[in-house]
Amino acid sequence: MPFKDHGFLDPAESQRIATIRQRHARWFALIGSLNGLAMSVLLRERPKVNEEVYLNTLYARAVTMFQGVVRLAERGMTSEARTLVRGCAETAIALGCVRRDKKFFDRLDEDYDKHRIAMAHELLRLLPEKDPNLSAEQRTELQRFVNDLSAQYAPREPQRINWANAAVTAEMTDLYMTVYRQTSGDAAHVTLRALERHLEIDSKGTITGFRFFPELEGVDETLSLAIAALLHATDARLRGDGDAPFEERLRAVIREWDELVKSHGAA
Repeated sequence: MPFKDHGFLDPAESQRIATIRQRHARWFALIGSLNGLAMSVLLRERPKVNEEVYLNTLYARAVTMFQGVVRLAERGMTSEARTLVRGCAETAIALGCVRRDKKFFDRLDEDYDKHRIAMAHELLRLLPEKDPNLSAEQRTELQRFVNDLSAQYAPREPQRINWANAAVTAEMTDLYMTVYRQTSGDAAHVTLRALERHLEIDSKGTITGFRFFPELEGVDETLSLAIAALLHATDARLRGDGDAPFEERLRAVIREWDELVKSHGAA
C-alpha cells in the first residue's frame, strides 16, 4: 500500500486525485470557471501606477492561495487546504479595505512593524544574555532597532490589524464569520476541532481510534469556502473599474455557485 509507506508524499497519487475530482466533478468544474475568470482579471493588463500594483499584488496572493487550496483538496488534504482558505479570505478582506480606504496599506506596514518589534523583544527576552546565538553587540543593535522603529510611532505604539474591524470596513463581515473564523478554528490553529480529522469517532461521539488517510468527503465544503473567498476578492478587485464583461462573468459564476450550494447543502 503506497500511502501506508509514503503518506501524502505517495508518488502514485494520480488515481486518488482522479477519484476525488470525479466524486466532486461539479465543484471542480466551477473551480475551472472561477479560476479562468481570476486569471483573466489578474493578467488583463500591466498595472501602471502604485495603487494598481498594490491591488494586483493582493489579488495575486488571493488567486495563488485559491489555487493552492485546489491542489491540496484534490489530494484529500482538506484541513491543510482550509488553512489556505483562511489566508485567501484574509487577503480578500484586505483588498476590500484598500478599495474603501487608500490608507489601509499604511495599516499593513504598521502591522508588520508591530510584528518585527514583537519578534525582537522575544529574542531579547527568550535568549539569555550569554547565549552564543546572540552576541552582546547583536543584542545592543537589536535593542537600537526596537527603539528606532518604536520612535516612529511615538507617543503611541504600532497596532496590529484587527481583522474583525477590517471586515466591517471592507463590508465583508459575512466572509469573516463564515469563512475566516471557521477555518481559523478547524484548520489554521491547533484546536481540538482541527485535530478531529485524525480521530475515529462513533455515532455517540466516542473516540474509537486514530486515523491518518486522505479525506474524500468534505472536499465540497472546503472548495465552497475557497470559492466564497475568491469571489469576494474578485468583486473587490473589479469594483469601480467599470469593466462590464468581467463583471458579468463574475455574476454568472456567483449564480452557478449559489445553485451548487443549494443543491449540495455545502457551506
